[in-house]
Amino acid sequence: MEINHQKKNRKLHGSLLIGMLILFGVVYQRHNIERWRTPKSQIADNTPNAKRAANPWNKKHADSAITIVKDGDIVLRSGNDAISEFFKKANTKDRTFSHAGIVFIENGYPFVYNCIGNADDPEALLKRDSLNAYISPYNNIGYAVYRYKLNAAQLNKLQATSVRYFKEKRRFDPHFDLSTDTLLYCTEFVYKAVIEATGDKEYLPITKATNFSYVSVDNLFLRKDAKLVCKIGYIH
Repeated sequence: MEINHQKKNRKLHGSLLIGMLILFGVVYQRHNIERWRTPKSQIADNTPNAKRAANPWNKKHADSAITIVKDGDIVLRSGNDAISEFFKKANTKDRTFSHAGIVFIENGYPFVYNCIGNADDPEALLKRDSLNAYISPYNNIGYAVYRYKLNAAQLNKLQATSVRYFKEKRRFDPHFDLSTDTLLYCTEFVYKAVIEATGDKEYLPITKATNFSYVSVDNLFLRKDAKLVCKIGYIH
């Protein structure tokens, strides 16, 4: 009986010792534990993206776009990832921008209709992003707003077309096939929506390379009557 009692005491003492060591570690290493629990936020604070997003000048000029844009404006952005670099190189005259969308004011706030895929979701649905998220300095190094000379009827049709494409859940076209309408890449969406709204198949040009035709980002804003509303390059 005495031997069993001693064994129980040793187990109890051992458990208490282990518990005290754990408590000691938690109390004195709590900062290290917190960094382990949230490694992404600690790392993100020092990335170029986070620093660009935190810059007051960038914040101001991203937020100011909300008061500038109007229905039907074409909002271009310059992304800072590999896919964006690919789209920039597809431009033939101006390689500043990588993505395009159409903005409409809905319930007092601007939203950008746009269609883009990525490695994780190559056939993503056409999206409706808030303007602030779309041109965020975290993911972009700049943006611009262009405005076509469209009348009220054309603007209404452009919005109706964009909303219809969105509700139909049209997907991103990873093959960049301009001949199909069910799948659309970003500039193709803008191109076809504008052509449908204006009824003019020559309103915007396309780029031809050997036996392949496509719509580049600079095809959308190099019209002589396309008005540059603003152009912002974020501070790095």
